[in-house]
Amino acid sequence: MSIYLDNSATTRPCEAAVEQMLHAMREDFYNPSALYAPAMGPEKMMKKCREQILQSVHAPQGSRVVFLSGGTEADNLAILGQQKKCRGKRILYSAGEHPAVKEACQAVDGAEAVVLPYTREGLVDLAALENLLDESVALICVMQVNNETGAIQPLEEIGQLKKRLCPQAHFHVDGVQGYLRVPFDMKAMGADSYALSGHKIHAPKGIGALVMSPGMQVNPRQVGGGQESMIRSGTENTVGIAGLLAAIETFPKEHSMQQVKMHLYEGLQKLIPGARVNGPRPDSASAAPHILNISLPPVRSETMLHALEGMKIYVGIGSACSSHKQKVSAVLKAMHVEQALAESALRFSFCPDNTMEEMNTVLEAVQKNYALLSRFQRR
Repeated sequence: MSIYLDNSATTRPCEAAVEQMLHAMREDFYNPSALYAPAMGPEKMMKKCREQILQSVHAPQGSRVVFLSGGTEADNLAILGQQKKCRGKRILYSAGEHPAVKEACQAVDGAEAVVLPYTREGLVDLAALENLLDESVALICVMQVNNETGAIQPLEEIGQLKKRLCPQAHFHVDGVQGYLRVPFDMKAMGADSYALSGHKIHAPKGIGALVMSPGMQVNPRQVGGGQESMIRSGTENTVGIAGLLAAIETFPKEHSMQQVKMHLYEGLQKLIPGARVNGPRPDSASAAPHILNISLPPVRSETMLHALEGMKIYVGIGSACSSHKQKVSAVLKAMHVEQALAESALRFSFCPDNTMEEMNTVLEAVQKNYALLSRFQRR
């Protein structure tokens, strides 16, 4: 039996999502744009999903939900869809943003992309942000939860600074790693748009959404039949949307991810005195309940990952989208984590199904492998 602790990379689709997707393929397969009565089934389902998303993020009255292929497309639409607004202006994005945000900001024609530095805990440096905010800023992009360290960004404070110093700027939040696992209130945070992805919350891959506040205007990145209110043409992925709706409706409001994370963290601290957390203190309000990034020097990340893999325990070492491209995490670099610690960092990411018993098994496996591998240090 395997233990899966890489839920920040992707999650197993829940049974409710699988059942609803099968129903959508077998029964409600109709095109929601068709005029005959059976097509109203998928159309009503899509409307219900939009409503659920708006309620779950406390979106302002009049906000819209656009269905897309995932978080990357949602971030791209929010940023590249506002190129006209950004020309001749500055775009600010945090040092730990996902490439879907970082590279989109850098690709905006005629705008200056500026990096917001992180503190050593992996949080946006609010003093530095305040110094950068003025009327020349058109767009601010800060993620809700960092996908590598689990740091919950100070979005409410950022929203207040934006409101005071550059109220005309657009505030976009990448919520892919936070949606449903960390509470979010668009109105309280002052966010103008919010991106989410289904496969991070036990829905299928290939479905995501962008929540757009009232008055937000974007130029379509994909044209054609005019679906999604002329914003994203193409027949909607009703099967994926059905899975997303089921996943949202069944995601547990009460879960034990924080307790499971703390059990693993405390066990690792006892077993390996040199263990070092990368990010906020795991029991702090700035730490998400489902992500633990910890270095186990001198054992290198990939060495421990594959040793655990041999015991059918699957963990991560950073963003799954870029893990094959770089040796040391850009996020940890931005936090000024020492090279030796960065090279030994592991990311454990949890879902509501993970148990204390699994963590005990993981601790035994880490202890066994660490005792062996720590003897061999790279010169």
